[in-house]
Amino acid sequence: MSTSRTELSVLAQTATGESDLLDFKREFSPDKKAAFWAETVKDIVAFANTRGGIIVFGVSDDGTSSGINCDSLLRFDNAKLSDQVRKYTGSDISGLTITEVVRAGEKYPAVLIDALPVPLVFSKVGTYEIENGSQNTAFSVGTIYFRHGSKSEPCTRADIYVLIERQLKIVREEWLGNIRKVVEAEAGSSVVITNSSPGSGLVRITADPNAPVVRLARLSDGYPYRQNELIKEVNRILSGRASINSHDVQAIKIFESIDEDSSPAYIAKPHKISSAQYSRLLLELIIARFDGDPDYFKVCRTNWTQKQRLLTHPSSTH
Repeated sequence: MSTSRTELSVLAQTATGESDLLDFKREFSPDKKAAFWAETVKDIVAFANTRGGIIVFGVSDDGTSSGINCDSLLRFDNAKLSDQVRKYTGSDISGLTITEVVRAGEKYPAVLIDALPVPLVFSKVGTYEIENGSQNTAFSVGTIYFRHGSKSEPCTRADIYVLIERQLKIVREEWLGNIRKVVEAEAGSSVVITNSSPGSGLVRITADPNAPVVRLARLSDGYPYRQNELIKEVNRILSGRASINSHDVQAIKIFESIDEDSSPAYIAKPHKISSAQYSRLLLELIIARFDGDPDYFKVCRTNWTQKQRLLTHPSSTH
């Protein structure tokens, strides 16, 4: 099962050693290029393929401060992290969030990683040069990495078994949940079956709990944008007046209180642990908000930062 972000944040604040959910890195050094990125991407992918996880920067393996300031990560673009994962896997990844945790009264930047329903496979070798001039390989083409305790290692037969069981459990829970809805429905309720063939009519998305339940033939009919596509379309329409990244999308969702349960007009997920997809209505909302207030994105970012600080340091009053 995947691990919630709250659980990961709490673990990162208190743990004294690395685990299958937590990794420490003594420095944030993207300038080291291949060496830094190959090892960091390996851990990100391993966490995403397992149960999710969190990487805390500026901390040594034993859980003590490395003494190296890594605050530049807090100014790093989430999209650049995703780009590095795509570089080695050929796949887009959502669910990477740069945040901040407090350990022993000190703040450290961190990266939260959500679990993925389908594991990422490396499509490019992660090779880099080490001190003596020889080459070190972090991972090879075609390998799948999982988290084994405090290490990110190639998957085993047991990992595949756990992955399959996890997916079967999700499907079983979804089936049983749908059956339960029918069994527990009030007397007089009816099950609505819709025809997805051409000419069957349009479906209006609504949050009305009394509206009949229908299903779109394809999710893309009502929610044509994945996160990267939404970002590109917003930036295209704004045409240099401003630009957003994946961090901004999350900040906007929090500021506007948008989620798949309460805001079906804006966001949907084909499965509860899959990546979200967004509607044209959300695109229009974002553009309208910016047109009405050029500081809209800044306001959303500030709101998101304040809420993250409360999550990671709830005793703070500032």
